[in-house]
Amino acid sequence: MENSEINNGELETMRAQIALLKEKLDKETIVSDKLLRDTMRHKARTINTNAWVSVGASIFVIIWALAYIPKEGFSWWFAGATVLMMLVCDFFTWKYHKDVNAKTMSGDLLTVAKVMKQLRDNYKKWLKYSIAMISVWFVWLSAEFCIQLNDWRLSLILIVILLISLAIGGFIGLKMHNSVIRNAEEIIQQIEETDE
Repeated sequence: MENSEINNGELETMRAQIALLKEKLDKETIVSDKLLRDTMRHKARTINTNAWVSVGASIFVIIWALAYIPKEGFSWWFAGATVLMMLVCDFFTWKYHKDVNAKTMSGDLLTVAKVMKQLRDNYKKWLKYSIAMISVWFVWLSAEFCIQLNDWRLSLILIVILLISLAIGGFIGLKMHNSVIRNAEEIIQQIEETDE
């Protein structure tokens, strides 16, 4: 009899400890989920900031193309192609980033992972298209300079300066590109670790 009272008392103590442990684990899961969501939202903001910087740069290029290129005697075709190239870039930036928003980041983790995988894959594909577009644009710009200046030495100096500028812009653009891919991959990795 005395033995069963001790066992009942120990059993009640163990039940209370298990209930307390379960409560602590539930709170920890809630905190972990909140931390995961906060981190994902922060990374999504970083991804979208890169998109807005790209759009801002393209607006600058469009204004430059419309105000400077024709005034300096370059062809309207080149100005139009430059504006069209920037608008295409803006369209694809919008298309790739339209689902990277607060609503998606607050949704279920499977949807967030799908959106991030799609964004990452789109960015990886976009790099080859953007390099091709910029290469064609740069050759056309160089030809416009040669025709306009009619002095091969001066044209060569300007083309070298443009190449240096293109390299600097390409370096900055590639850093932004890699930042988007890295942040998307980190979000995917965090979600996969949560599912394990």
